[in-house]
Order: sequence, then structure tokens, then C-alpha cells
Amino acid sequence: MELVGPICKVLKCLGDPTCTYIQHHRKLKDRMNDLQERLVRLNAMKRDVERRIKAELRWGRLLREEVGKWLLGVQTVNDTMRDIDERMQNVSCFSRARLGKRVAQTVEQVEGIIERVRFPEALVIDNPSTAGVPFQSEHLEGETMVIEDIWNYLMSEEIGMIGVCGMGGIEKTTIVKHIYYELLKETKPLFDKIIWVTVSKELDIPKLQQNLADAMNIVGLPESEPERVAVLMDKLGQRRYLLILDDVWKKFSLAEVGIPKPTSSNGSKLVVKVPPLSNEESMNLFLERGVLKVPSLKQILDDVVKECDGLPLAIAVIAGSMKGIYDVAEWRNALRELRDHVRSVKGADVEIYERLKFSFDRLGDLKIQSCFLYCSLYPEDYRIPREELIEYWIDEEFLGTGSRQELYDKGHTILNRLENNCLLEKAGTDTVKIHDVMRDTALYIKGSGSRFKVQSGNGLKELPSKQEWGEDLEKVSFMVNNVSEIPPHLSPNCEVLSTLLLQKNRSLQRISESFFQHMHRLNILDFSYTNVKQLPNSVSNLEKLKALVLRGYYNLRYVPSLEKLEAVRKLDLSHTAIEKVPKGLEMLLNLTYLNLCTESLKELPVAILRRLSCLQCLILYVESSSVEINGFDAARLTKLEIFEGRFTELIDFNAYTKSIQGQELTSYLLVMAPLKAKFKLASVGQINPPHLPKRVILSRCQIRREDPVVLPIDLMLLRILECHNVRSLSDISIFFQQTNQLRSCSVEDCKGIIESVLDLSLSNSLCSPFENLEDLRLERLDNLHVLIKFEASVSISRSLPLLGIFSHLKSFVIKECLNMKQIFPFKLADDLQNLEKLVVCDCVQMEEIISSEGENQDINTPMEFSLPKLRNSNRTMVCNSLWNIEVSKCTNLKRMPLHIPFFQDTDPSVPSAHPRKVICIYPNKWWESVEWEYPNAKEVLLPWLVLI
Repeated sequence: MELVGPICKVLKCLGDPTCTYIQHHRKLKDRMNDLQERLVRLNAMKRDVERRIKAELRWGRLLREEVGKWLLGVQTVNDTMRDIDERMQNVSCFSRARLGKRVAQTVEQVEGIIERVRFPEALVIDNPSTAGVPFQSEHLEGETMVIEDIWNYLMSEEIGMIGVCGMGGIEKTTIVKHIYYELLKETKPLFDKIIWVTVSKELDIPKLQQNLADAMNIVGLPESEPERVAVLMDKLGQRRYLLILDDVWKKFSLAEVGIPKPTSSNGSKLVVKVPPLSNEESMNLFLERGVLKVPSLKQILDDVVKECDGLPLAIAVIAGSMKGIYDVAEWRNALRELRDHVRSVKGADVEIYERLKFSFDRLGDLKIQSCFLYCSLYPEDYRIPREELIEYWIDEEFLGTGSRQELYDKGHTILNRLENNCLLEKAGTDTVKIHDVMRDTALYIKGSGSRFKVQSGNGLKELPSKQEWGEDLEKVSFMVNNVSEIPPHLSPNCEVLSTLLLQKNRSLQRISESFFQHMHRLNILDFSYTNVKQLPNSVSNLEKLKALVLRGYYNLRYVPSLEKLEAVRKLDLSHTAIEKVPKGLEMLLNLTYLNLCTESLKELPVAILRRLSCLQCLILYVESSSVEINGFDAARLTKLEIFEGRFTELIDFNAYTKSIQGQELTSYLLVMAPLKAKFKLASVGQINPPHLPKRVILSRCQIRREDPVVLPIDLMLLRILECHNVRSLSDISIFFQQTNQLRSCSVEDCKGIIESVLDLSLSNSLCSPFENLEDLRLERLDNLHVLIKFEASVSISRSLPLLGIFSHLKSFVIKECLNMKQIFPFKLADDLQNLEKLVVCDCVQMEEIISSEGENQDINTPMEFSLPKLRNSNRTMVCNSLWNIEVSKCTNLKRMPLHIPFFQDTDPSVPSAHPRKVICIYPNKWWESVEWEYPNAKEVLLPWLVLI
């Protein structure tokens, strides 16, 4: 690079363009840094504008057009930046200058957008079509008056402290959230800062202070308590703020936390008590929960609703438990049970718990009840992954015995029932939550007899003293805390303890030998995601242990002998630092789940797999491996349902794949790669999509017609990497099986594919090998000439059932296939009805996407066909949904017969008519030479043109 400067001087006589080119080449890195800094500033401005919009945009108001255009400009440069980042990863010496020029242009573009950020007026305007229409807020049964009261107090200058109090389950949080969101919508904000902080039952002052600091964007809160208080006092004192403290159970001093006492300018203290629902409101809510209003049940329904005492949560839960019941006798019996629950106790909280316990009792199944109670071991407001919860239920044997798929089906069924009965809440696609009052009810239920001790998510730095561990404890959870060690003096006397959960104490570094001394009945032990380097030897004596979970124990190098732990059914050592399997692993004959997905493992002794015949789930590390799996030993594991493993010899791989034909594993990831071959799963795209659980990767292995790779007939996803002697995918047996289920196929960096991806001349079969394929990706296949090779004597006629070959294809990506001139034969084009995405990139000889070569067709006859679902593409093709066109390094592509509706109905001066459409072109001169089907195409596309 030292020679670039002198060369630039020498070449100056050749003109400024040469030096400019070199400057773009030379300063790429500096300009990238400059661009990134400006983008950080621009996106900060964008967030500020979005906050103003959120505050100003109420129902009946519209965003100003200039603001919308500004935001669209920001989004455009962010999209450009993502593209530049991708190109930076693979930039060559010859492309640096071109990329440097683009970066410089983008810097200027960002500066222009920054200069336009000042909006002195409001960001929104009134919508004339809705003027005078009242704001329609979400209906909250029985709470309108309370909301109005609180709102009036907030508007008052005399009142600053408002207490929203009342019994659990009366929707205090719902009311305050409603007000909170309304305040955020105010056009003229009443407060400089609106802060919401959840305190929770176990008051943790440092945690509360940190949450306040986070809300105020205070970085680096001091360790010293007085200094923390002073910083918070100072920062909060500078703002006119609204602080909402949710879920407060105990009294505490505002000054102790660092919250300034409200002054007269902010108002004085006032408490507002939230009353229960009225009878009418209670009945409305009860009926909304799925209970039908049947005349014969009218009186008894009234009585049941009255017993709910106006508590929304109790109404929802009890209504959920009685949904679908119409027998009067059953309702009368339920009413008696409900009254017995409530009248047998005294005290407001206990009465609530007993009302909710009524629904728990009506579950009627001890195992389902146990599944519900287990949820209380998690922290408050914790999003519990459904599959994680089901795994615990399997370990606890709540779901009985059977195949893993049967147990998972039972688990999901129970979760659905608990959700339908309002005992759990759906918190996303794959997670659930337990309402804090329902959690307290569960702990109340376990308060008598065998007990739970739960201090999860409380910020604990040390475990409770020995005296605080009761002898009758059944389950203990200290998950999600900051415990740093388990000291030698802590040896709790817990002879009946069955479950101990200490996962996600990431500071935990040491466990004393004596800790497990009196835990002889321990069944479940979970130390996942901690920082311990070795387990104490005393773990070897936990002979009743059924599940030992050490997942994410990243520094764990030593696990004591397991030879005495014959009851263990689950062992999870994934993502640990172990180099050898624990001594005695072969003695765990009852093991059904074994996860050894760890890069550090050096060997898997040959004899182990032969002995673990009960395994249903076996997961091994596959990205790189010094562990060799004997395919014949693996084939003996006939109970396997889930398997992830890597074979280094083709004989072992084929032996295993042949053995599982007809077994119907629910999930597998099978890798065939030599011992030294390494790869990253991320390099082959989304390798574990949930809808494609049956996957195979072939990497750097020999694929020959005379010695074929045998793949499972139910394979869904196939990736082939660096298999240089493969001639076509027809060399692999799966492609002519009648039961082909392949959905996704990727072939990358295979230098030996000579002519085709599929060679149909090799088979007499008329089945379509790609009949169910949805995703096809071809990258860096230097010798690839055609996608499909047909037998020379066979005409591509509509009579052949073969022509449904791409009927399900949704996405096709082809990159850096340097000898490809055409992709799809024209006669197959009508089978691309489901194609949504088409990407052709860096194919320098590409001439036609849809080829007519070899067809007897009048050249004067227009070739028009429809791709109705195409949204992303790179002949005439009718593309009603097309959003994006990208043409890169396709210099031989001379004609673009695209038919896009807005060619005919769009005013070129109004690009916002189709704001999502983009056409990216490289090199620039191709744009001038290419021919379009429609004479005005270039003019119409110009507003969306991006010259790369």
C-alpha cells in the first residue's frame, strides 16, 4: 500500500478519474468507519423522532408526509449499509475502489438526511376525515371510573403520589398499564420521563435502583450504596417524571432507594383503592370467558359469580374451569365446593388463594396438578419455554412412560388445558407465563405437607443458611440469581428433597463437597449455565438421581464417576469443556437422554453405545470432530427418536441410514465428513428450521455412482459442501425413491458437478425427484452447465408426469456458477407457479433465466407466462407481486421481458406509489445496453434504480 501514493502522482497526468479511483481503493476502511459513525448518529435521531411520533400520534391524527419521507430515507440508507457490510466480507482487490465510491456516496446521502431532521412543527396533523370522533379506548370491565379518578389526580397540580391498592387479582396492573400507554400518546407530554419499574414481592433495593438507572439511561451506577442513592436523587431531581412502581408488597423509604419526595409543584400524597367489580360487571366477565348463559343455570350462575367477590382473576380462572359444563347438578356441586374453600379460611389473601385453588382442585388429575405447581419454581413474570417445561415433567415422570413423542404430545396437551383454564397464560408462540397471584396460589397450596422453597430471580448472592432449609422440603429453586459459591459449612438436612434447581447462577464458581451430604433422595439436579470448573465427588453418591443437567457449564472439565448412578435417565453435558466422557457412563443402562454436544470431547469409547440400548435421544457435536461413531453400533439403538451425530467413514454412515429406514425418527441431523473436516452450521443457512427436523449434511466426502451415499427416504433437508467428485445429485439414491420428502437442498463449493444438478437420463423412473422441493440453493459450482439433463431421445412433452418437477419450488438461489447460460427450460416454466424468490448472482455467462433453446417455436411469437407468486427476482414474465429486481455481473443478459403492472399505470415522478420496489444493477453500463419488453420500462424504473 506504500506505493499507492507515488503511483497516484505519476498517473495524475492521465487525469483525475484515475486518482479518484485509487483514492476510493485506498480509503475504503476509513470511509467505512466514517459512514458507521454517521449512521449511529442518524439512527439515534431516528429513535428520537419515533419517540416524538409515539407521543403525538393519537387516534384521528396522521403522520406528516415529510416526516414519513425522512423515515423512509433513513430506512433506505440502513438497507444500503447492510448490503455494503455483506460486500465488505468478500471484497476483492479489484472491487475495493467500486465499493469505496459507493461508501463515499452513501456518506453524502446520510449527511443530507441528517440536515433534514429538524421538524420545528408537530410531526402529525389532524385527519380531516376523523375530526370530532371520540377516542375509542379498550374496554376494561368495571374499571372506567377508577381510571378516570387516577387520570384526574395526575392532571392535578396538588397531587403527586397516587397509591393504587387492593387485593390480588383485581387487575391493578391492567388499570395502570392503560393509563401508562395513554400518557405515552399525549401530544403535549405531561412529564419529561415516564418510568415503569416492577418491584415484586421480594423487595431487592439494589435491583430496584439498577432498574431505575436503566430507565433513566444512567450508565455505570456506583457500587457504593450512598453514591447510588446520590446519583439517582440528582438525575431524578432534574426531571419532571412519572414513576410507576408496580407490584409493591412491602413498605420502603423513597430516600433509601434514591427517589426524591414529590414537592408541592408535583402534588401531594393520595391513595386510591381499586374496588372489586359490581355483580353485573362480574357476570359479564364470567360469560366472556366461555360460559354460556343457559336459562336453567341463571340462579346458580349468579351465586357462583357472587362467590368470586368481584375479583377479575378469580372470575376468569373459575369460569375457565367450568367452561363447557351444562349439568345443573355439577354446577350445584361446584358452588358447594367453592363456598367450602372460602368459608374455611380467614384473611383477604388466603380467601383469594382458596377461590383460585377451587379451579386447581377441579383439574382432578394429580399429574396435571403437579405440572401446574411446577411452574411456581420459576421467577415472577418469567417466560417459560414450553419444551423446557415438558422436559422437566418428563424427568419428574409426571407424564408416565412411553416414546419421547408420546410424552411430548401429553405435555403439550396438558399445557393447552392449563392455558384454557386460565391457570397459565400464553406468552408467545413457544412460551407460557404464570400470573404472579396464581404463582402465589401454587406456593400456598404447597405450603402444607411436602413444601417448595422458591427464591428464584431474587438477586440472591448467597444461599440461605442451613437453618432455613426445612427437613420436609420437596423441591427447591434458586434459579436465575447471583450466587457465587456454596460454602463448606452449608450442608442442609434435606432427606426428602427430590428436585434442586440452581441453573443460571452465572457467578457460581465453587460447590463444597459437603453440600449434597444429606440429599440422598435427590432425583433432579440442574446446574446449567454456571461457572463451576468441577463437580464435587459427592455427586457420585446420589444414587436416586434420575436427571443430571449441566448444560452450558462452559468451564466444566471434570465430572466425577457416574457408576453408582444407575437410576439416571437423563444426562446433559452439552456446551461444557469436558474432554473425556465421565467414568462409569456405560453403567447407566436406564439412560434415555444423552447430550454430548461439546466441541472439546476427544473420544467416545467404542463399548458405550452398545450398552445404552434404552436411548431415545442422542446428541453429539457435529461441526468438527475427533469422535468417531461406529455406524453398526449406532444402528443397534433401535429406540432412538432424536439423533445428531457425525460419521467419518461412508460405510458407517450408510450402515446407520439403512438401519433407520422405516423407523421414523422424529428428528435427526446426520453428518458425513472426514475426521479433519470443519464447517459451521451457520454457513449453510438455517440448518435447524423447526418444520424440517430431518436433515443430512455431506461435507468433503466421496460421492460416486459406483459407491453411492445412501440417504434416509424421509429426508427433508440436504446440504452438500465441498464434495468435489460428485457428478450430479442423481448419484445419490434418494432422488429416485417414490417416498421422497425433500423440502430444502443446497449444493455449495463442489468443483466436480460437470453438467447438471439432476441427470434424468440415468433412470427409467418417471417420478419427480424434486416434486416436494421448496428451497434450492446452488453456489460456487464452477463446472455446472445445466440444471437438469434429460435423456437425448426424450422430448420434454406435457405428457410426462416428470414436468411437475418444480411445482412446489418457492425459493431458488444461484450464485457464482460461472458456466451456466440458461436455468429453466421454457417447457418447465409453467411449473414455477409457487416461486416467490429468484436470485441469480455473479453468473457471468448467464444469458437466459427461462430458455427456449431446442423448442420448435416461432421466434415472432411472444413468450409470455405467469409467475403469480414471485416477489423477489433477478422472460415476458407476468410478475404481479414483484418487489425487488437485482442483476449483478450478468453482462451477457441482453433482454428483460418482464411485465410489471405499474409499467402502464405509474407516474414516474411519484416513486412513493410503489415505495417497496427496488432495482439494483451492476455493472452500470449494463443498464444502458439491456433491452426491455416495454418501451417506457427504463423511465418507469428510474426512481427505484440503484447502481451498485
